[in-house]
Amino acid sequence: MKRYALLFLMMGFAAFAQQSPTVSVRNNGQENKVVHPTVIKHPTSFTVINSLRNQPIVTDFSFKDEEMEFNEYEDRQIDPNIHPPTNFDEIYQGQFNQTRSGLPGVAPQVTHNFNGQDSGSYPPDTNGAVNENYYFQVVNTTYTIYDKNGNILAGPSNLNTVFDNNLAGTNCNDGDPIVLWDEHANKWFYSEFSICGNNDYMLIAVSQTDDPTGAWWSWSFDVDDTPDYMKFGIWRDGYYMATNTGDGNDVYVFERDKMITGDPNPTMIGFDNPNRPRTFDGFHCIMPFDNDGDWAPAGTPGQFITIADDGQNNPADALWLFELDVDWNTPANSTFQRTQTIPVDAFSGNFNSSWENIPQPGTNQKLDAISTILMFRANYRNFNGDQRLVITHTIAEQADEAAIRWYELQKNGNNNWAIRQWNNINPDHISRWNASIAINAQKEIGIAYSVSDGNNVYPGIRFQGQSTLENNNANGVMDIDETVIINGQHSQTIGGQAGPRWGDYCNISVDPTDNRTFWFTSEYNKNNTHGTKIASFVFPDICVYPDNQASNFQATANGQNQIDLSWTRGDGDQVIVLAKEGSA
Repeated sequence: MKRYALLFLMMGFAAFAQQSPTVSVRNNGQENKVVHPTVIKHPTSFTVINSLRNQPIVTDFSFKDEEMEFNEYEDRQIDPNIHPPTNFDEIYQGQFNQTRSGLPGVAPQVTHNFNGQDSGSYPPDTNGAVNENYYFQVVNTTYTIYDKNGNILAGPSNLNTVFDNNLAGTNCNDGDPIVLWDEHANKWFYSEFSICGNNDYMLIAVSQTDDPTGAWWSWSFDVDDTPDYMKFGIWRDGYYMATNTGDGNDVYVFERDKMITGDPNPTMIGFDNPNRPRTFDGFHCIMPFDNDGDWAPAGTPGQFITIADDGQNNPADALWLFELDVDWNTPANSTFQRTQTIPVDAFSGNFNSSWENIPQPGTNQKLDAISTILMFRANYRNFNGDQRLVITHTIAEQADEAAIRWYELQKNGNNNWAIRQWNNINPDHISRWNASIAINAQKEIGIAYSVSDGNNVYPGIRFQGQSTLENNNANGVMDIDETVIINGQHSQTIGGQAGPRWGDYCNISVDPTDNRTFWFTSEYNKNNTHGTKIASFVFPDICVYPDNQASNFQATANGQNQIDLSWTRGDGDQVIVLAKEGSA
């Protein structure tokens, strides 16, 4: 069926977005200090597993696991010299439904919304990814593979059954799982850590085909002690990883070209990052870029980004960027450095010098806002040379109220990153946190997150977004209505050190079938355990037409089957419209 042109508005419309300075500050302290690898290793072992379809099924999800690696290894201890602010930085009160010159926002279409796994872990570390036929979800400490209608094809099974039990470290089932779809290799990537033995390992597996229920290659790498909270990103020349390791190697790259072909001996290169931001509890992990869609330009180093909070003994509120330039032919020549600082509007990332931040109904138990780091993923796309990155983190509006800050960055003419648009999401007194953000091939932005308050909003899941129309405006407006995935049913009241633990992360990914539909998974609170949801959603096409006083029409071909149309509205405002082939 023929698809006809749709019109998307691109107005010079300031709305209520804030503009941050985007000057790159260089030669600041150790910013340009270049470091070389401190470790170059090959796998401790390599194995093949033929199928995940018949792994043992887990049925008990009420075990109340406490993920206390932080405390056992003293990797998350309160710094008595960093105090919560007496006056929180004034943050902008973001709003919904105030867009397109006051026209209301639009509702998205929720295309799937089905139950994922339950988890008795605190936190469940829920995340997942989608390809053309499957959704692969992981939580602490199990995985399940679904078709896209929610039918279970494999699992729920223990995370370590992705690996043959002869692989070093697989006697543990420690968690912190990550799953990603490597679209250019047409394969799945999976990892978890192993910290229960004499050595600590990073366990990595790559599927042999696009079917995650089938055969996998797997490797065990001996890494520095406690490679906690590792986060991965897929890049053309490697699988890039960072960890919450305060003393030792915390930045790595693994030889992707060999791993996607099942080579038993890929190289791992590790660095000790000399530029870790300070936090009130020592917890920090920089975030590797994860490349969706077309690759970054050939030769682009692997990149990382993080936040720094001046209220936690850092020089200023800023984004810090890093580059890892890998040399697989001579690994010792590889380099890592901090390359850029981008100042941002003030924020507070320290609620109250504890992990008990976000209130819930009917209990004094509060939840961890996870506010000292960027959240998973740092999602990169290359739009025919127009390079974009979207990121998000939690900020403190008050000592017991969280908001979400998000940014879209863009490479400028000097080959530096600059803030293209940003905003805070907190239109009311409901806390929003534990978010994940992505940008699809149409330059639509989806963001999903947890919600809770101290009155009647139990910990649940919502999402919202920005249409192509508003992305072209670059004004920070989220014009796709906030929508509930599920309302929480109970508050989390488990005692002990696990009581406040929430998240610690989630993931939103883009369906490669249409490069448009967003898929998200996260947790909510059921009666005696965490439930999870897997939901997909798509934004409607938004059409804008001239009013009857319009004049000065012009049409300019801009390539790629697109035409820029412009006219002057009756009120004198100029309108620029993109006409292109799209779904009617």
